[in-house]
Amino acid sequence: MERKTWKREKLRPTQPFFVLDSMEFLQESYRQMGISHFYQLKKTPGKALATIPDACIDFIFSYEDAGSLRSLVSGTPLSYRADLLPEASDIFGVRFMPGTRPAGLSLKMHDLIGARYSLKDHLDGSFDFDGLAREKTFVSRVRFFLKEYARLYHLKEEPDPFGREALFDAVCELIYQTDGQIRISELSEHTSYTDRYIRKVFQEEMGFPPKTFCNILRFQRAIEFINYGFEEKTADWMTALGYYDQAQCVRDFRKYLGMTPNRYRKLVHASNYEQRATYAHDLGLRI
Repeated sequence: MERKTWKREKLRPTQPFFVLDSMEFLQESYRQMGISHFYQLKKTPGKALATIPDACIDFIFSYEDAGSLRSLVSGTPLSYRADLLPEASDIFGVRFMPGTRPAGLSLKMHDLIGARYSLKDHLDGSFDFDGLAREKTFVSRVRFFLKEYARLYHLKEEPDPFGREALFDAVCELIYQTDGQIRISELSEHTSYTDRYIRKVFQEEMGFPPKTFCNILRFQRAIEFINYGFEEKTADWMTALGYYDQAQCVRDFRKYLGMTPNRYRKLVHASNYEQRATYAHDLGLRI
């Protein structure tokens, strides 16, 4: 049996309670056009979904009984909260990569910290929401979304290579590639901008400093380790992720998840997380 190791794969930012609080969960990685992955879940109406920090923007579509579609654009919270779509039962979503602002969206990254808005009010008006509302399966919803979104993505203007947006994108990518284990001084060396200017641009674009972005990505990697039962010992992955000690890791979990790593591990094991978080390709479905 192949040994599972988190270090070989790029981080896929996760909302674990979408899996734990649903009756059925399906997902598929994508990693193109700034998209991390697609997901679909079924849950009991009346139960709100909990969200945790992931530094991502999600497009979330709730399919109503009358055939209508409710759409939200949701930004990252900065701590655990449990208030997303309590009335919904059939949800389809698109998660963008950490620090990525979706094409065609009028809102800025910093506008969305801990906030949710009607997607229809803030996405390019040419997007066919009615068409997406008619799609009934995960695969057909993914394909329809990609057809609509690709058009918006290819209309997106490339940032000035020496501008603020390009610097922000470069800093996000450097932090993402290192799972948050990079110092501001190293970012300065890679980009040739001063520490102070990097902090200023990042704060203005993202809504929080680069250090917070690093901490969230490190926390997300730790969540991934627990979710999928990788074989490294706890002390090993804590050290590998740059935690000074166990106490620092526990503080991050309490801040971002509302519980300790050990309590979360017990919850994941009791819920059989890895088997519940089904990938479409494992069912023979092709996007």
